[in-house]
This record gives sequence, C-alpha cells and structure tokens, in this order.
Amino acid sequence: MSRQRNILLLGGSGFIGKQLAFTLANRGWLVTVPSRRPHRNRALLVHPGIRLLEGNITDPASLQDLCAGQQAVINLVGILHERRKGDFRRFHVDFIKTVVDACGASGIRRLLHVSALGADQATGSSLYLRTKGEGENLLHTFGQRELRVTSFQPSVVFGKDDNFINQFAGILRWYAGYFPLACPDSKLQPVYVGDLVDRIVNAIEDRDSYSKRYPVCGPEVFSLRQILELIIDTLRLPVRILPLGKGLSRLQALVLQNLPGKLFTMDNYRSLQTDNVCRDCELCTTSLRQYIHGLSAMFGNKRYYDQFRKNYPSAGSSEDHS
Repeated sequence: MSRQRNILLLGGSGFIGKQLAFTLANRGWLVTVPSRRPHRNRALLVHPGIRLLEGNITDPASLQDLCAGQQAVINLVGILHERRKGDFRRFHVDFIKTVVDACGASGIRRLLHVSALGADQATGSSLYLRTKGEGENLLHTFGQRELRVTSFQPSVVFGKDDNFINQFAGILRWYAGYFPLACPDSKLQPVYVGDLVDRIVNAIEDRDSYSKRYPVCGPEVFSLRQILELIIDTLRLPVRILPLGKGLSRLQALVLQNLPGKLFTMDNYRSLQTDNVCRDCELCTTSLRQYIHGLSAMFGNKRYYDQFRKNYPSAGSSEDHS
C-alpha cells in the first residue's frame, strides 16, 4: 500500500489555488487548504482529497502547526494592491521568511512558489514587481540548504473566475460609448490557469526542477487594447476603446486608486510599463483568443454553451482546468 502524500497549499482559496487544489487531489495528494474564513470556500469540500481548515498562515506558530506531517508546501500568497502601506513587503517578502522557517522546523524539504513574470528585486518597474522579486530571491537563497525550491513566474492568468478577463468583461458589458483605457499598448502573454496548474503539479516530484525559476506564458502576445477589443467583439458590445496616453493614464490611476475597489492604481500603471512577455522558454498551448470566444456562454448567450463546456470542464472533474 502506497504512503499517503500530504501537501499544504498556501493561498489555496484563491482563483489559482482552487484549480490547483482539485488537480492535486485528483492526482492522489491529500491537500490541506488553510483559510481564515473556511465557510466562504466550502466548494472545495466536494473532493474527499481536500481538507479545508481554519487558520492564520501569517502567524508563525499557526503555520508551523499546519506544516506538521506535510511532505511539500506550495505558496500562492500574493496581493495586487496594498490596503495599507507596507502590505507588499509583508506578504511578498516577510511571509517568505515565515514559510522557510516553518518548513525547516517541520522537516519539509520541498517548496514550490508562484511569483510573477517581470519580478525583479533590482529593476522591477513597480513596488509589486520589486517585492515579488525580493521574496523569490530570498526563497532561493535562504532555502537552498534545507529546501528543494522551484518557483514559477506566470504572466497574467486567465480562466473561469479570474480577476482579469471577467473583470473587464463585467465592466464593458454595462458600458456604452467610448471606454478610456490606460496603457493600451502594454504587451501581455496571458496563460491559462489549467496550463499553469499542470506545470506546478508536474514539477513537485521532478528533480530536474529543483532550484529552477520558470517563466510561464501562453502562446499569444497581445496589447491590452487588443484583449479588450476581443472581448467587445465577442460579446457584441456597443463600446469603442479610447486609448489614453501616458499623462492621462497616470491621471486615471491617481483617481481610481482612491476609489473603493482600487480598479487601477499607480503601482499597476508602473507594472504595465514593462512588457509582460516570455523570452526563450517553452510556451503553454491554450489560446486566450479561443477562450474569449467562449465568453458568451458565461455571459448568457446559450448558443455557445455546449461548446464552452466541452472545451473548459467544470471544477472538480478529472480534467479540471477551469
């Protein structure tokens, strides 16, 4: 009888985390997902291979307790916006130190981490990218002696329940006329969540991935404007893009970052000054263009429903990529 494989998934209640939890459980792992509000994530409990526990992972003692009996840890924790000054450092840098210490104290020797494409401690164009790079460097430097570390640097991730395509589609659906778009020429190479999840799961027991940093991108490069125009064309919306120059883009960021929800901030603006594309690496295969053509199914056009279900299975199925 084979030994039970246990894995701790930090950030497992988020968009990427839920897809990863189901895929891990489908492949025989017993997945522990800590959450401060487990009642909001009960959908994870439909799979017997997933344990949803209440816990505060930012508390060192609580995290060490969660690490007990685990063979590996995957860290997905990260934020796109600061609610309070210093949040980027707390979640992207200080938390990494807590994770490394907890793994060391619990005897865990395998740690996988999701960073961000363009993350660079020295040259990142935004505080988000610089702190992401610093945390990743810490992990690879201080974790080397005790941990077998692998990190992933994805471009923007899309899929069912994402905060990228769905957010824009939701806004544009209720909009009419000209839509003012900041940083319209910024380049992105979006990656499908199922492709990213497969890369992570396949690396867990792959010795060749130890100490490696992997950029992860989809097969197509788009400008931000091209992505929104694809959404508009697919949903047949009465909207046209009004591209903003640098000055007006900055002004839009300054205004929106002070409104509830923080749809766009100055740090987001700075991140978009760096093209978010991969160079010299193996690309994932799922097409953003094909995915967007299925948006009508999610937004009420029944004509596309059967095709959409066939191409993007529901969460929890054995082929879960949604």
